[in-house]
Amino acid sequence: MRIVRIAVIVVGTLIALAVVAVIALLLFVDPNRYRGDIEKAAREHSSRVLTIRGKLELKVFPWVALGVHDIELSNRAGFGSQPFLTVQNASIGVKLLPLLSKKLEVSRVKLEGANINLVSRGEQNNWQDLSESQETEKPASEPAGPPPALSIEGVDVSKTSVVYTDEIKKSTMQVGNLELHTGRLESGPARTALEKVELQGTYLAQPSATDAAAATKSAGGTRAASTEGASKEPVKPLAFSLTTSAIALDNTAHTLAPVKIQIKVGDVALNVSLAGEKMTTARVLTGTVAVPSTSARKLLQSLGIAPPITRDPKVLSTFGLETNFSLTQKQLQLTALQLTLDDTKVQGTAGVEDLDTSALRFNLNVNGINIDRYRAPEVVEKPAAAKHPASPPPAAPPTPLPLETLRKLDVNGTLRVASATFANLVFTDVVMPLVAKDGHVRLGPTQAHLYGGSYNGDVVLDARPVQAQLSLNEHLKGTDIGALVKAAVDSGRLSGRADADVAVTGVGNTDDAIKRSLNGKIDLIVKQGAVVGVDVVYELQRVNALLKRQVPAARTGSGPPRTNFNTLQMHGGLDKGVLRVDDLQMATDFLKVNGKGTLDTSTEAINYQLVAAVNKLPVGNAPAGGGLDALGAVEVPLTITGTMSSPTVRPDIEALAKGKLGQEVKQKASDLVKKKLGDKLQDLFKH
Repeated sequence: MRIVRIAVIVVGTLIALAVVAVIALLLFVDPNRYRGDIEKAAREHSSRVLTIRGKLELKVFPWVALGVHDIELSNRAGFGSQPFLTVQNASIGVKLLPLLSKKLEVSRVKLEGANINLVSRGEQNNWQDLSESQETEKPASEPAGPPPALSIEGVDVSKTSVVYTDEIKKSTMQVGNLELHTGRLESGPARTALEKVELQGTYLAQPSATDAAAATKSAGGTRAASTEGASKEPVKPLAFSLTTSAIALDNTAHTLAPVKIQIKVGDVALNVSLAGEKMTTARVLTGTVAVPSTSARKLLQSLGIAPPITRDPKVLSTFGLETNFSLTQKQLQLTALQLTLDDTKVQGTAGVEDLDTSALRFNLNVNGINIDRYRAPEVVEKPAAAKHPASPPPAAPPTPLPLETLRKLDVNGTLRVASATFANLVFTDVVMPLVAKDGHVRLGPTQAHLYGGSYNGDVVLDARPVQAQLSLNEHLKGTDIGALVKAAVDSGRLSGRADADVAVTGVGNTDDAIKRSLNGKIDLIVKQGAVVGVDVVYELQRVNALLKRQVPAARTGSGPPRTNFNTLQMHGGLDKGVLRVDDLQMATDFLKVNGKGTLDTSTEAINYQLVAAVNKLPVGNAPAGGGLDALGAVEVPLTITGTMSSPTVRPDIEALAKGKLGQEVKQKASDLVKKKLGDKLQDLFKH
């Protein structure tokens, strides 16, 4: 009993002494007396001026805690007079007894009403000196052994804002109404854990005038009008939030327990689940990412990107994403990828094989996409006033190729599309490989079905030389050429089933330069078709009537001029944008036409010189090919001029007359020779 009594006395005495010490600390120690010392130390260590305008408060129960009010840290010299940091209230507390066993237990860290002003000026900024001073003040030697155990009851940051100004780009970003609340943080040799994180605030970006003008110019006049109207309305801050479940890191097994993260930016949500292993070496993170179905336009706005003006205003209305991921220090892999954009669904795998070089790899399947819906609206030219006719608008400036970007590309993948529409052309069952490395880009060999036939193509763009080089190797087989031409250029001038081979090259660093330099070979054969706008039979019937000294009859039929054929073959080449036809042949049931000519692809101007000959007269001189009896042994020259949309066919009467006269002279000479020779033979046999 004596021992217990002594122990009680000792404990009671210690408690009494502690109470007396606390009372003495509160009565006789005023932290405000050290205000000047604190401000002086800050100035010596950071070359900044720390001003404490409010009262310093010291509390001892249940923590030894210090609270400060209304403090200000000056800006770095040369970055203006605006303070770098202002804080309305801040407090932190520490338990004393755990320090004796190398345990640091901190109360909730509170920061209220903080305003941080960050300024960047190229390679210089107004926080650089703070980090430099911290680096130079590291102790020469650090104590060996594991760091002391640490626990923090939590962190509360409220009513805080951060403003970032880039003086070079003259742009500003602001995070306002920032609220951060965390649960208990514990860190020790075996385990580090954080109960939860809740973050929310608003984000507002003010791009520079140059960036805004560039965005407007790239979008065209329609965007300019919309931007001008929108600029009158104040830009609203974008709300964001982040919440996590408990985060636990096993320092022994080097694993991260499963964590769920929910991010919301505006109306767009992002859900992430992840777990980790080898956290001190390879840092392998695996999990899932999901973006619930949302508006793609809102998503772009959430990322600070102005949505494009599209031909179809209904596109970019739906976006969704689900994928598994694996992230290491070197790679990012996406598997079981499912992406939805409007009516388009994408599935497959994708990833960055090397994060340092952005080496992209993919293998994707697409159900269908109409690219034309996402293209910029077609420019509608306003008619010029009758009294003041305006000069034609200048041609659009050439578009430069992004050579530097192409030279940095490292892409290897295959895209499969069930149905794709581009420039009104509908491709089905598309298989399109893409390989790009160090400026050499190859799209192909691509395979697809096109209007009842097949397409095979290989496109190579070599951006390594000073002048980029383009190579096209395209093949069509059994394609409905009428449907193709109608879709491509809205023309019904040609019909039939076509086989085509195109092999051309071009050189230049703009789209216009490459187009003007295109050279190569083009071969085309069309079977069982027709040329609309040209009636070769009628033109020959007119010639037939003239040879018989008759008045040509008017063309019958209600439809447009038309020439049906069994085969149409063309062999030629492309020379600086001009299609040169060296050998053109067309065969019908009773005609053969051959010749040559040119087609300017930019102006559609045509100039063909053809020769038509009657192969055989129609049975019974049928109306479809009737009226050709005088042309049985005559070749009729034809000239086709004008444009593809409005061709003109004219028989070359002068050449025809010369040819007809020459044939008659030859015939008479032949008859005379035969007659003379016959007379001589008769005289010979008489002797």
